[in-house]
Amino acid sequence: MSLSERIENAENKDELEKIGKELGVDVDKRKGLETIRVDLQSLAEDQAEPQSEEPVQEGTEASKEDEVEGADTSQGDTPASQIAATDDAEQASGQDESAPAQRKGRLLRHRGNGRVFTYSAALAAKREMEEV
Repeated sequence: MSLSERIENAENKDELEKIGKELGVDVDKRKGLETIRVDLQSLAEDQAEPQSEEPVQEGTEASKEDEVEGADTSQGDTPASQIAATDDAEQASGQDESAPAQRKGRLLRHRGNGRVFTYSAALAAKREMEEV
C-alpha cells in the first residue's frame, strides 16, 4: 500500500500522526482530520518530486551559465544597468519626498503635548498654541 493510499484510508488522527512521524513531521491534532490529511498528502507529494527532478536541475544550471555568458553581450538588461536605473529612480523620489519637509512657513506648537502644526488663523487663536 502506497503512502498516499495509507493517508486516504486513515480513519483517525492517531493513524495520520503515525504516518506524519514516518514523514518526519509533527502532526497538530488540533486541526481537523481532513486538514491533516491534505497537509500530509502535499508533504508526501513534495518528498516524491525532488527525486525525479534532480537530473532536470543539473540541466538548468548549465543553461543558466549559458545565459550569464549571453547577458554580457546584451546591453539593456544587464544587472548593472538595472541597478543604476533603480538608483536613479530612488534619488528622484527621495528629492520629491524631502520637498514637503523643506517647506517654509509659519508653524504652531501645542504647549501641552508638543505637536507641531502648520499655521492657520483658527489654531493660532487658541490659548494652548504658540508660534514656533
